[in-house]
Amino acid sequence: MIRLVTVVEQQELLLPTELSLDVDNPGFQADAIPGTWSLPFDLPWAKENLRGLNFPHLFRGPGGPPPVAVDCYLDGVRWRRGKLVYLSVDAQAQLLKYNFVADAADLATLIKDVKLDTLDLGQAPLVRSPTAAAYALLPVRNLAFYGDVDKAPKAYTGYLNYHAGVYPGDAVLAPQPYLVPVVRKMLAHFGYELVGTWAADAEMQTAVIYSDRLCLDPGTVTLNRHVPSIDVADLLLGVAGLFCLQLYFNPLTKQARFTPLRDVVAGAGAGQRARPGTWLSSTANTTNGFLLKQEPDGNDELDKTLDTAWQQLRVGAGGEEQSVKAGTLHLVDVGEGARSWLVPAYEGKGAVPGNPDVGDESKVGLRLLFNRGLQPDSAGQLYPFGSPGTTTRTGASVGAYALQWAGTQGLYAVWHQPWLAFRARAVQHVYLSALRVADLLLLDPSQADLVDYHLCFWEKVSLTVAAGSALTSATFTYQELL
Repeated sequence: MIRLVTVVEQQELLLPTELSLDVDNPGFQADAIPGTWSLPFDLPWAKENLRGLNFPHLFRGPGGPPPVAVDCYLDGVRWRRGKLVYLSVDAQAQLLKYNFVADAADLATLIKDVKLDTLDLGQAPLVRSPTAAAYALLPVRNLAFYGDVDKAPKAYTGYLNYHAGVYPGDAVLAPQPYLVPVVRKMLAHFGYELVGTWAADAEMQTAVIYSDRLCLDPGTVTLNRHVPSIDVADLLLGVAGLFCLQLYFNPLTKQARFTPLRDVVAGAGAGQRARPGTWLSSTANTTNGFLLKQEPDGNDELDKTLDTAWQQLRVGAGGEEQSVKAGTLHLVDVGEGARSWLVPAYEGKGAVPGNPDVGDESKVGLRLLFNRGLQPDSAGQLYPFGSPGTTTRTGASVGAYALQWAGTQGLYAVWHQPWLAFRARAVQHVYLSALRVADLLLLDPSQADLVDYHLCFWEKVSLTVAAGSALTSATFTYQELL
């Protein structure tokens, strides 16, 4: 039995005889934000529906009638809060076509076409210190920041955030916001709280977002001025793609749980739930390796002259490409006066408010660095060291996570290998299983089921709910954990 009730007006809608719903596991989609969604369905042309849906047939604005927030009740229990998304209207047949979205699918409708740099990410005092709380000031070499070198100010040394024992008073500053707080504030804008082991990881707390936009305010850093002008969805997918995360959005608790998929695989045997069912079909694993690629923006001129092998990794035959719109920067050892220092580098025009030669628009995608603290240059002078790697110029260890794919501390070995190894050997099975609302409420994408004595992760749960009868079963598409 299914009911849809509008959140604002508490108007119960008249529904078709049945609805088909899919619940997708976010771990199995690297290029989209999955969730709960229905197949398109027709709503009767009744006054209850017209009023509850804000008379969509009269809407004349751009983009079609806005989504309508609804609570979905199954067998008398509120299962999900989501939205009805308008698809079309047939006035002659007197039918309204909609689909229902919830969880991450609902979030996807909220964040569609929303740019990260349009959100209020807060402000912080501008402090010429390597220990500011909300952002870092890591030196980055960029000889082309002002385009033509002759047009650069005399104070520009070729480095953003230049440091020589201190930040000179005329240093060109481009603050780099810390990643986890930016993700947290972005999610809060849409009503979600960030939770999970990834956000709590101590080393992830040191990750910063590279900024190519100058801060000209002498006293304040407005943080949304120093993030890339990318879609919010690209931030979520970029973070998930780099660190192989499962993004689970719970619409009832309003929590966004970011879980490393390596931990999901490692914990598969704990808390397993036996789920009897009738086997329907199986499909052989056709995975033929993976090709992991970082493609944040394609605007770095250094890619034409420096080694870029670290930007991609072929696993096995490389048959399935997984490209992420995120990455990092080159790291160069540069002689500068009497010293040499290891610094991240990028070559391309930046963003300078009021400068017509380069403009005020950010030109980079999501590029991350780790703030490795104060480290010595060749002369023993300490400077703030930003790096995609885990060692200093002299080889001293300063971290356990690298932002290149390869290596024992690289993205593949640390984050991706356990999950991709599972993906490479898993066999798909489809079962028809008994399922009631109480079971549906307990579905957790990070929890494995015990099916025919085999551990499996559900990839998708499909159910058809009749208007006048209770939920009794659903079709589970599984990937067996061999």
